[in-house]
Amino acid sequence: MGKKEHLSSKGFEEIIGISSKMNKKRTFEDKYNHCKSYLGMNVLPDGECTINYNLPAHWVQTFLTSEGMFYTYLAEKKSRNKVYQGCDSSLELGQSNHDVAVLLSLKKFFNGGYIKLKYSYSDIYECEKSRTVNRYILRDTQTIIKFVDQYPMLTKKQLDYFDWKKLVNMKDNEYHKTKEGLKLMEEIIANVNSKRESN
Repeated sequence: MGKKEHLSSKGFEEIIGISSKMNKKRTFEDKYNHCKSYLGMNVLPDGECTINYNLPAHWVQTFLTSEGMFYTYLAEKKSRNKVYQGCDSSLELGQSNHDVAVLLSLKKFFNGGYIKLKYSYSDIYECEKSRTVNRYILRDTQTIIKFVDQYPMLTKKQLDYFDWKKLVNMKDNEYHKTKEGLKLMEEIIANVNSKRESN
């Protein structure tokens, strides 16, 4: 367009052809193969995938700001016929199945965690037929805290992180094992993430 090529029939048709394959109109194969190639996804003999690319920390911070969720699950659990109060905290990031290589890159960056659903990520057909959104889940709370404290988020999501960090500390101090502590933790959880007031 800068060269005025859109003013000719040939140039105009070329622009229509390019724009018809962009954004939501781009094929699953295009999106999957781009991430796989750019991030250097390799398949090991045992079927596991490795990533060559090292994500920059500030990119991870930005991605976390837009896609991350800080969760704390409180639920009764049973083990060996004994019921106890469970408390699990995690960081979860969702991504479309064609971009599963991004989640593998996050797993490499944080040196841990897992991806849900589990399938052969190197098989484009398995990726395409999997659930549309895959999730990377990290439960290593100290790794999460170390990273976010060093690279704070510049949106209201930082408030969710502060509450989540408070919940992690409360669990470490066994608040979830008392009625009063459990109630306080439930009150915090009731006002985070999508339940946080916009003001």
